[in-house]
Amino acid sequence: MARPRTELPLSSRVLGMPVARFLREYWQKKPLLVRGAFPEFRDPISPDELAGLSCEEGVESRIVREKGGAHPWEVTWGPHPEERFGELPERGWTILVQELNRHLPEAALLLEPFSFIPNVRVDDVMVSYAAPGGSVGAHLDSYDVFLVQGMGKRRWQYHEKPTKDVRLVPDLDLRILARFVPEADEVLSAGDMLYLPPGFAHYGVAVTECLTYSVGFRAPSAGEMWKDFVARAASVPEATKLLVDPPLGAGKPPGEIPKAMLERVREAIRSMDTSNDAIDRWFASFATRLGPGRELTPPSRPLGEAKITSRLERGDVVMRSEEGRWAYLPSSRGALRLYVGGLELDVPAGAADLARLLSSARRFDGAELGRLARSRAARSFIVRLFDLGALRFGPRASGR
Repeated sequence: MARPRTELPLSSRVLGMPVARFLREYWQKKPLLVRGAFPEFRDPISPDELAGLSCEEGVESRIVREKGGAHPWEVTWGPHPEERFGELPERGWTILVQELNRHLPEAALLLEPFSFIPNVRVDDVMVSYAAPGGSVGAHLDSYDVFLVQGMGKRRWQYHEKPTKDVRLVPDLDLRILARFVPEADEVLSAGDMLYLPPGFAHYGVAVTECLTYSVGFRAPSAGEMWKDFVARAASVPEATKLLVDPPLGAGKPPGEIPKAMLERVREAIRSMDTSNDAIDRWFASFATRLGPGRELTPPSRPLGEAKITSRLERGDVVMRSEEGRWAYLPSSRGALRLYVGGLELDVPAGAADLARLLSSARRFDGAELGRLARSRAARSFIVRLFDLGALRFGPRASGR
């Protein structure tokens, strides 16, 4: 993705306004269309490469056909056999691939312009290729999304106020709104961007064959958080202690729960650590994890400190793993707790600046990291991140 030379911060250029104004007037309030948000936009993937990716195991993908399938709005989940693409018609179908940022480093860089949003809110970069007329119907999302147009043109019809009529067409593979009357109607070309808050209905149809990148930000529900917190609290050794009966009295009705027993139950539940510190650390771990099966993978052969230091000094490119989000909490005396993919890592004060920098972007110049890793504590910490698979050396930046 080419970045125009200007004094404005990247986020402001993409949004077409200062970030503070966007957050105040648009974020989770109303849609925003930005023409030319990404000048000279270059797709990080081609339609043929996307089709090939959707044939691989471990890649979440689906093909949507409004007509011509076994039933209206048929969804076929991947991995797809290669011959399926030769059977598709010239019009009216879409292929979608989730988590493109995990599979393609260049796609992960699409998240960089939106770094004014906390890392723990990042969902993924989804990409869709649509043949002319291709669509997934009028629908609602439960997350904030920036729709970045790649090659081709796509027409977006959408609501400018939160959608009230959320009734769905029954018995479909997709959650398509039964009634949709657009309030805005725009055609996006390469480099244009449309922001939509959650709960705003939208309907995209390919005017020409096109690629669209959905940069999504999701917040967990209260139920998700409570369920995970309780599961974690129940896993500590203290939680395995059995409830001990209070002195029981003879002749009591068996259906009555003794008050003394209820008191002991309350004490047992309240004994769980629900301090602010415990909740904060749980949330940092919870919010940096991805879904099941998404975890850091250590390298089969660790590089070792000497080789890592040499490559940093040489200025090799360093890339973060996309198998988890990155965030941190302050600790005591200038130290930090860094969270990567659910792991909690203690960061000494001498490596705190390094941890902050690593949490701020996805691709780094090795020489810059090397300058921050001169102390013994910082060198040990960066080696540990490489050994965990949280960092790796990658190709030099392509200029996209």
